[in-house]
Amino acid sequence: MELLIEATLWQPQWAALLQVWQQHGHRWQLLLGKEAAAALDQTVTPWASSPPDGVLCPGALLAAWLDGDLLADFHADPSRQILITASTSLLTLAKEQGLLTLGPVGADLPLPPEADLGAVLNRLLARRVMIPTLAEGSHAAGVVLRPLQAADDREIARYCSDEALARYTLNIPHPYPPEGARDWLALGWRKAALGLGWSWAITLPEEQGAALVGVISLHWNGELAWWVGVPWQNRGLATRAARLVKGFAFDQLQLPALTARHMPDNLASGRVMAKLGMHYRGRRHISGRQPCEVSYWRLDRALSLPAPLLNEIAHWLADERIVVVILRAPATSDRQIANGKLAISLFVDETGTGQDPCCLLCPPHLERSLTLHCYPVALLEQAEPEQLPHLGGVLLKDRDEQGLAWLLQLAALQRQGPALLSREERASRLHWFNQLMAQALGGHGDSPQIRYQQLRLLVELPELADELDGCWHQAPELTFERLAREAPALWLAYREAMNRVTPATLAALQQQFAARFPECTLPFLDKGTQNDQQLCGIMPALLYEE
Repeated sequence: MELLIEATLWQPQWAALLQVWQQHGHRWQLLLGKEAAAALDQTVTPWASSPPDGVLCPGALLAAWLDGDLLADFHADPSRQILITASTSLLTLAKEQGLLTLGPVGADLPLPPEADLGAVLNRLLARRVMIPTLAEGSHAAGVVLRPLQAADDREIARYCSDEALARYTLNIPHPYPPEGARDWLALGWRKAALGLGWSWAITLPEEQGAALVGVISLHWNGELAWWVGVPWQNRGLATRAARLVKGFAFDQLQLPALTARHMPDNLASGRVMAKLGMHYRGRRHISGRQPCEVSYWRLDRALSLPAPLLNEIAHWLADERIVVVILRAPATSDRQIANGKLAISLFVDETGTGQDPCCLLCPPHLERSLTLHCYPVALLEQAEPEQLPHLGGVLLKDRDEQGLAWLLQLAALQRQGPALLSREERASRLHWFNQLMAQALGGHGDSPQIRYQQLRLLVELPELADELDGCWHQAPELTFERLAREAPALWLAYREAMNRVTPATLAALQQQFAARFPECTLPFLDKGTQNDQQLCGIMPALLYEE
């Protein structure tokens, strides 16, 4: 990974963090104007304790992006670079090039002066989604979907230049620009880095090896899109690829629904959507550079349910007062606690009925397997953090797509995360924890006061861990599950302290807590990028000579 930091935004507290950043094998470069660079004395600069790996001229970088001079150096994932700047022009062009951005205004994530740079980097890097290889049957004989690579640009440009393909697609222009494939690849990597979608190359290893014959994409909101090169059409490849992505979307991501759209004349895509099990929902108008009308399709995720529950749900589904029905797991993800019990949420429209939604009760014979919650339909107007447990739920009824829109709002809220702690707030939380730990370890271990401090520490730690990690706090069990996955040493120390509260177990917990939450927030190591390739390099002409 590489940071490009505008000198005017420099904060003294960044020095310690950038030292750790470089120790992890990452780089950072300084953006500095020519006159300031000429007068620069490296021995007295604010960043002298963590000197940059290079100094760039922002004007030259801006000109190179405008002129397309960096395209010749295109060979890797540009989302491995993060630009930190207040320049609107640089932010706009950096996004077009595929970089990630931080800054006071207009960036992918805001970075005000008081922000904790490490926490902001953590959040940005944690959004990256992994793009797995998906295959049907044998890798040698079936369709294989693999992550896109920089070398795919030639095949993409060749197929997309065919007017017969562009005629029936919404986003492929004709004539196709020379740089179109490279720009599209950079955009796809950037979307994955921001957690906004997955894109795959459709390949036929048995006939073409790893060569791309088409592309299929899944947006974070469940929208499917694809194209297949004209020579490979009418062979069922789009249907087979879409089935693989459907399984990934429903089984792995637990998306509530898949949607797709096509131009009304593109009957072939409509047939693919029908074969996928999608249902035609009519035509819709879309705005943009080329406003048009499209055919819209949707498929909700299904769930196998026992007959008694199906019969009772059928009664609720027929109730006209009930607008949306969502079946989900309980708030806790601990299956031993949940014991197979499900929760169902009914969103009730009482307009003109005069009836109380609380009169809808769970039948006694289902109370051991089902928890019933009733909400007013107005709740669907705005997603709130306390409703995040509905994520992963199955839509059993959805009037006017209100339920789907609400679940997508929750997904966006989850990805956004709560407000990050400032550097001062984070230091205050860590100081409070250390004070509480000192009180828990001090004095006579058997006194009621010490025992109270020990129990308070253990009870409050899950919420504190979520706050320091920048995560929504929903239920302690969910925090335990996350820590077991992300910080197993801390989770083990916490579990030991919960089972046996002694000075030794508390001291071990304090040690693991300090390792997880140091004063200098450690950035996550990057995940999912092309680590075997060099960075999408800055041209040597942009570097100042030493």
